[in-house]
Amino acid sequence: YLEQMIGHLDASILNVQINNRVLAVAHALHPIEEIVDVINSRLIQTNETLPKDFSNRLNKYVQTVKSDDLDKIIIEKMELEKFLNNALDKTISLEKRTNRDHILNVTADLITIASEEYTESMSQGKIINFLEYQDGQQFFKRALILLNTSQTYLSDNDKNYLTEVKELQKGMNSKIDPSEIDMNVKDILCEIKQSFYC
Repeated sequence: YLEQMIGHLDASILNVQINNRVLAVAHALHPIEEIVDVINSRLIQTNETLPKDFSNRLNKYVQTVKSDDLDKIIIEKMELEKFLNNALDKTISLEKRTNRDHILNVTADLITIASEEYTESMSQGKIINFLEYQDGQQFFKRALILLNTSQTYLSDNDKNYLTEVKELQKGMNSKIDPSEIDMNVKDILCEIKQSFYC
């Protein structure tokens, strides 16, 4: 979920840079609207003030995105990302985060949600919901970053996932049929999670 939040923040910055304030604000709101409630219980277990800190920081970021000060928005986004990474450090041990199964499960979750967002965004080869399309792009990007930075913890065979996810991202950027992306994601999930998804 924290990886998804960072994906939304990255999308908000991209939209600020191309002067699309509506999408920038929508992406800044997504972590609040879609994720915070889902992770509240885990945050409370770590620190009872963490959910409130999350909400306050995310709401502050939304207000900053509504401004016209790109430099301030970028600085605020970097601070928020640092805060999210600190929360990640507190909630999930480094030992667990560098565990092969954990890395691949997070990758699987990211590409699953990316595929779902892509499916929602497309109709007859055209983007009908740019917000969801950008979400899909960012979640594939977060999966690639995770796989790239985790190479030391993965087996040689696991490293093929990096190539496979790059192909998924290329397919999405080429606007191929969402069912093809979905089928390829399911194949990867079948490998990662074994028979559960096969």
